[in-house]
Amino acid sequence: MPVTNQVHLGEIPGVNSRDKGREEDESEVGANSSDEISLGLSSGSEDELALIEDEDDEDEEEEGTNKAKRPTRARNPATSTYQDDLLDGIDFQLSDDSFDDLDGQVLFTSSSDEYQDNEEAEDDLDENYDFKEALRLAGNFRSKKKKNVKTKSYWKRKMMRTTNRELDPEVRMHLSQANEAFVRQDFQLALNSYLEVIKKDPKNFNAYKTLGEIYKSQGRLHECCNYWLLAANIHPWDSQFWSNVAELSSELGYIDQAIYCYTRAISADSNKRPEFILERAILYKEKKQYGRALEGFQKIHSLFPTDSNIIKNLASVYLEQKRVNDAINLYMSILDQNMRPSESTESQVPSFDWAELNILCELYLSQHAYVVGIKILKLVARWLQDRSDEKWWDEQDNDIEFDRRRFTVIKQRSATDQEAAQDKEFDLPIDIRFKLGVLRLGLDQKEEAMFHFDYLRDEEEIADLLFEAGKALEAQGYNEDAIEFLNKAYDDEEQRSTELLELMGKCNLEMGEYQQAKEIYTSLAEVLPESLDIKLALIEALYHLGDVEEAGVLLERVSAMAKDTEKEGIKDTLGDDEEPLPLINNTQLIRSARSAKLTEDERIDIENNAKRRVLEKFHRMQRLQPAIDTHDRVAVMAWIKLAAQLVEMFMSVRSFFPRDKNRLFKGIILYKRKKQMGINDKLARVYNLYEGMTAPDNIRHELTSVTEYRGLSYDEWFFIFVQYAILLHQYEENIEIAIQTIEIAQGVSVFVQDKKKSNIMKLIRLMFSINQDDATGIAVHVRHFLSVNQFSPFMYKFFMCCFSSGSKRWASYTSYLHQKFFLRQVKAFDSILKNTKITGMATITADVKNVNLKKDNLEVLYTYATLFGGSRSHVSEVIYANRAYQNYHQDPTVCLILGISHVHRSMQRLSTNRHLQLLQGISYLLEYRSHRLANATNYERQEVEFNFGRLFQMIGLPSLAVKFYDKVLSFHDKLEDSKYDLLMEAAHNLSLIYTISGNTALAREITVKYLTI
Repeated sequence: MPVTNQVHLGEIPGVNSRDKGREEDESEVGANSSDEISLGLSSGSEDELALIEDEDDEDEEEEGTNKAKRPTRARNPATSTYQDDLLDGIDFQLSDDSFDDLDGQVLFTSSSDEYQDNEEAEDDLDENYDFKEALRLAGNFRSKKKKNVKTKSYWKRKMMRTTNRELDPEVRMHLSQANEAFVRQDFQLALNSYLEVIKKDPKNFNAYKTLGEIYKSQGRLHECCNYWLLAANIHPWDSQFWSNVAELSSELGYIDQAIYCYTRAISADSNKRPEFILERAILYKEKKQYGRALEGFQKIHSLFPTDSNIIKNLASVYLEQKRVNDAINLYMSILDQNMRPSESTESQVPSFDWAELNILCELYLSQHAYVVGIKILKLVARWLQDRSDEKWWDEQDNDIEFDRRRFTVIKQRSATDQEAAQDKEFDLPIDIRFKLGVLRLGLDQKEEAMFHFDYLRDEEEIADLLFEAGKALEAQGYNEDAIEFLNKAYDDEEQRSTELLELMGKCNLEMGEYQQAKEIYTSLAEVLPESLDIKLALIEALYHLGDVEEAGVLLERVSAMAKDTEKEGIKDTLGDDEEPLPLINNTQLIRSARSAKLTEDERIDIENNAKRRVLEKFHRMQRLQPAIDTHDRVAVMAWIKLAAQLVEMFMSVRSFFPRDKNRLFKGIILYKRKKQMGINDKLARVYNLYEGMTAPDNIRHELTSVTEYRGLSYDEWFFIFVQYAILLHQYEENIEIAIQTIEIAQGVSVFVQDKKKSNIMKLIRLMFSINQDDATGIAVHVRHFLSVNQFSPFMYKFFMCCFSSGSKRWASYTSYLHQKFFLRQVKAFDSILKNTKITGMATITADVKNVNLKKDNLEVLYTYATLFGGSRSHVSEVIYANRAYQNYHQDPTVCLILGISHVHRSMQRLSTNRHLQLLQGISYLLEYRSHRLANATNYERQEVEFNFGRLFQMIGLPSLAVKFYDKVLSFHDKLEDSKYDLLMEAAHNLSLIYTISGNTALAREITVKYLTI
């Protein structure tokens, strides 16, 4: 059977081949640079440094008039000091001891800010990094900032000065001795001689470079890398040498240093060699700086558009950035260009074969887009097998076209179709068939999935696919089928791994094969003695086998290893001292899994014991509640600790988490929920087993009450979940766990089916997003309330309140997604008014059958208009504000927004008659003034005066603005609530007006009187 070629990052033609050759012999005369370097190792004073800096100052003056000005991207002021003349003006003295001190030290480290993913574009052209300035600051010396842009002519002059500079006779003598010693491999003498050269001539490139070679020959790669890095900074124009240092740094695991060296190599190379960019992108990817990695891969992709390995790297970065759609679109674009090639681009299109289809299916699997994945797989398979015309297979809801069953369908077709399809290829490569099986399994079509997985039994050397098949089946809960494939994968010695053994142990635990699970986890514990998860699983197996003593001993060890487990002893502030939680309790309830099943009385005793403990903990939580209401932190932490155990116990019940959350809740079946748990959750589960809060598996399964679970109503359980999440966020600042808790609660069917509880959980998620300043989260969750409360005036006001002030929040508020959403709402309301469907309208969920609507919805039009205003699309803003004005012309806010939109449009200088449009805007603002002042309070009067003052200040009439701002100040003594007083804003604007007009005395008076505390 055909097998898809494996995809590996291979050699790129002309890109990946590294030129490891380097110039070994340098002219002795050319061993110095015009710059000086310092490691901050000498004890020289700042005055000594200042004297030595004069030489480079002269060089700077000589070159200053010839430096070409090139626009560069603005940088953060905190990092811009690193962009001056490289290695400028600092001398140093190095001794043997000084170099010995370099051992084990990291010479160059990158700041977290420099390598964050909010990187600046086109950093390959950043040649202004000042290595010397960084060393000055590291040595607490005076910063010497220079404006210097390095051009090609600058590097040429720098190299000429280096090569033409004469060496001191003493330096030449030591250098000659060092070279002779190096040739005859007397490395100790050579090392001492080169150090003497460096003492006399700290900028001798050959000395540093050969010292590195000596250390490299001795296997001391760390010292070699350090000296080569110093040498590279002396010859900053040598891009190949920078590349060699970067390669060595990467081999040693110095990722930041390797990235730095590749960046210098790129900036020094006028051709911007692709292999440097590629290697740096790979390092960025390894460092999880995916934004910069993506930038590098995109540059290489533009140079080599047909290289499939680069495309694979691009897709992998997209995946790491959670941009799965972009990765899918990348491959879908290639597929489209292959299926519908054009003559102009045919030579530049990468091929699309089974390997690319395999990756594309993997991407769809990561998105759980099983239906789409199956359709694409079938489409591409037919195209690759030259069967694109066989569209009748779409009528089949299975995968019969890819096996021998297909001939039963072909026989029912016409003679022409039979003849055409008879000899066509139909079999799939084994890895593609495996992907098809996984896609079917994702749709819970186990029978069809197993039909594909059965092909794996007849193949050889596919242990990896056997393992993946078992893993997929285990994830769906089909443990008996999974263990069969896992055992077959275990037969291949190369495939044996701890992950495989863990899956086998997990399946055996779920199947009740505790003896097998014990043997597996015992062997794993020997291989991974520090793994807490393995020990906890072994404890569970021992517990079910009735080996109480051994389980107790192992549990004590696990408790000692779990460093993050909370310490016992938090005091109950209401008088009850909390006893330490015993490691083993209720041993009389632990029975062997092989013994006879429990009697009815024993089962009732176990359940009653669990119920008693749940109620006991809940009552303690209730006693703590008054103290929590007073924000007592000790009480809060005690409550969180108790709640964590109840939440974990509730989560262990699978019936609370059905696949179909809309199915009516009919009670719970008492068995464990299979889920991924953290170490603390697993510890809590083991404690619950010993306390009797989790029922053993040999208890008869039966349905419990529909209204309560273990003595607590579902309203009380919901309260525990919600308050637990809120307290975690508020007092422990553990927003991640708080969000996960609410997400788990949103998966509980008994909670979700209650609309009130569901809305409360979504409201809490919205609150978390607002506190995190997560614009995306805010948009997602507030949109839910807009959708379920369609055309509600309150909800549109609530939407605007979710975004705080500031330019960043305004940008989030006026995003394109919001504009698109509200456009669909406007169209939906218009369809109701016109009693006709409109293309692009939102689905109408509001009950408007018995409502006679005759006017536009003011709130939706107003909100939509402000979205356009925020994005400076004032023409569209005017259009929708005018629609609102037609029916609500006496609403002051409508007049205000309409007037402002006209004023802003006139200021854009795009109107046919700016003055007329400005006049029109002012007329609407006058209407706003008259409507707002009708029966107005002092707060509303102050608002009107401030808005008009701001209007005239904006259009350049400060004399009129001053009058209105003075009126705003006069309201200060009349207002009782300072939160709504516009005094500070008006005083600030007044001071600006007076300052600009030259009246500094009055500006100072306003500032002292109103703006000084």
